[in-house]
Amino acid sequence: MLQWTEADLRKQGNREIQFDRDVPLMPEIAERFEDISDASIYHVQGTIKADGAGWLATVHATGEVTAHSTRSLAPVRVAQDFTFTELWIPQEQWGSEPAEKLMDTHQALTIPMAHDMIDIYGAVSDHVVLELPSQILTDEEAKQDVMPAGQDWHVISEAEYEAQKKADAKPNPELAKLKSLLQDQEKDDKDDTDQHKD
Repeated sequence: MLQWTEADLRKQGNREIQFDRDVPLMPEIAERFEDISDASIYHVQGTIKADGAGWLATVHATGEVTAHSTRSLAPVRVAQDFTFTELWIPQEQWGSEPAEKLMDTHQALTIPMAHDMIDIYGAVSDHVVLELPSQILTDEEAKQDVMPAGQDWHVISEAEYEAQKKADAKPNPELAKLKSLLQDQEKDDKDDTDQHKD
């Protein structure tokens, strides 16, 4: 199930491994990640090729996952289509000079091979969660654009929060006037005190 042992990989030599499969992620993905309650079968395709001290895996996956609305926790179906590249390095090579050079060469997530194995199935499950948008809304929530609220509290959007921060950072002209008046008053008081000393 999209898993290759280091021994299997070494038998391939420099030949590229290609895969193209439909993979059921349930129930394992829901057991691993509480944010997910259901998932379709994912279509997973890609390649694995030897690269110096490790193996470079390029994976493309498509499917749908049911996650929770970030506003109401209602279930939302989210379509996904993503590609990722991971560099898998055997445990005994981890931290070695060849492995370090390889990691510097590739702009890819580097993974130590746990149990001497490349686990594309587990990697796809991880990326299903990583690829979830930061804001998930039901169709109705997206149309209404109404945030939850209660007594003495309400949720604001990230855009509103940033706007509020900018507004708070702007100088208040009334406060600036008051500060100027206080400084003038302090100066006058100091001048009076200096005159009395003379």
